Amino acid sequence: PIEFKTVYHPSAHREPLLQSFEEFGINSCPEEELPVDEEPWRPFCSCGDFEFAEIALSAALNKSHIDSLLGLIGHISRGESRVTFTNDNELRKAWEHATAQVTPFVKHDITVPYKKEQRVYETHALPLWDWALDLLANPLLAPHFVWDAQ
Repeated sequence: PIEFKTVYHPSAHREPLLQSFEEFGINSCPEEELPVDEEPWRPFCSCGDFEFAEIALSAALNKSHIDSLLGLIGHISRGESRVTFTNDNELRKAWEHATAQVTPFVKHDITVPYKKEQRVYETHALPLWDWALDLLANPLLAPHFVWDAQ
C-alpha cells in the first residue's frame, strides 16, 4: 500500500512521488563520505585553547578569572607550581579543612520593627575576640604585633 506521497514545488517540474513505508526515507543515492576534519578546534591555535575557551564560556568566567587561571596554567607548565586536586570532591575537602582552621562566622538574626510589623534580617559576623586570638596564634603574624603603648 502507498503510505507516503511527496509533492514537489511546481518549479521543480517533478511528478509526485508515491512510496510505501519501507521505501520512504531511504535515499536511493548513497551519501558520499565527508572528509574527516583533522583539526576540529580551528580557528583556535590548539585543541587545548579550544577546550579552555569552552570551559571559560560555560563557567561564565570574567576577564580577571580568565587571566588568573591562565597565569596559574602558565606557572604549572613551567614547573613553578603544581595543583594536586583531581576532582571537585578533593577541592571541597580542602575548603572544609581550611575553614576548620579559622574562626567561623556566626549567624545572628536581627529583628527590626517596620511599619507595624517585625522584620527579621539574617546577618553573619566574626566574633572579634576569637578572631584576635586566631591572629595571635599565627606564628607568622604574632611577631608583628606592637604590645607597648606608643
